[in-house]
Amino acid sequence: MASKLVSLDQAVAMVADGSSLGLGGWIFNSQPMALVRALARRGVRDLSLVPSPGSIAPDLLIGAGCVRHTLCVFISFEQFGLAPHFRRAAEAGTLEVTDIDGLAFAGGLRAAMGDLPWVPIPDLGTDLPRHAPAQYRALPGAPGERRLLAAMAISPDICFLHAQQADEAGNVQFLGAPFFDVMLAQASRRVVVSVDRIVCTETIRRANHLTKLPSALVDAVVHLPFGAHPTASQGLYEADETHLRQYVRASGKPESFADYLRGHVHDPALQAQYLDLIGGAQLAELAFGRQPTSDQRIDAAGGKPKA
Repeated sequence: MASKLVSLDQAVAMVADGSSLGLGGWIFNSQPMALVRALARRGVRDLSLVPSPGSIAPDLLIGAGCVRHTLCVFISFEQFGLAPHFRRAAEAGTLEVTDIDGLAFAGGLRAAMGDLPWVPIPDLGTDLPRHAPAQYRALPGAPGERRLLAAMAISPDICFLHAQQADEAGNVQFLGAPFFDVMLAQASRRVVVSVDRIVCTETIRRANHLTKLPSALVDAVVHLPFGAHPTASQGLYEADETHLRQYVRASGKPESFADYLRGHVHDPALQAQYLDLIGGAQLAELAFGRQPTSDQRIDAAGGKPKA
């Protein structure tokens, strides 16, 4: 089978100005960050963003001026506060925001997966159909029946995902939950996946239950170790909370965010340069956890450290 491995530059070249772009992951997990940074570095414009519930990936693209519109359930930094650029652009009216709920997001992807114009979902009684009439349609029903809505199909031109491993043929494996990633892949016209490691096809076959995206669903694979940083990649490394705090602080003022983009997006043109910037010790801590000091090891064993 032909190799689907491509370079980072080749992957982001698939995204044209004005494209609709799906982003996988879940808040601080498996955001396709290396792909997102490369896209911002390339300077793509007027994207219509379709993110799974996310954080820094959609927010960075909005802050970098790449996004015109977003169709989303939410973009949040959870314990670190609101998504700074998403909030600022939405309040200023420079970003067109279409709010939908999780049912409409999942339903819209399911419709696209089945090549249907819409699928029925329960009407939860919110005013979202009034604010997003292009995504919801009222369905007729008999008196006493549960009210239903039609969730209109969501079919991005291309989606960026991050997974833990794949082979060169494009069989992609997740070591944890795939979130909405499999649905996004099946609903999108093209699929690009960054992975932390490339494994042989025999490894894929020995653990075929981990293969959530077979080669037929994948257009391109990019080998990018720590490609989800500063978010987590399940089973391999944790989210970098120090970096996430740094991003939120830097996003407070245009000048400091410009410095962040220059230092973490534009200057490190290669993923290896970005990882050098983060530092080996920090990456090792994310992958293996902070190692206890000798005193902490003694205390844990019930003794006392020597004077």
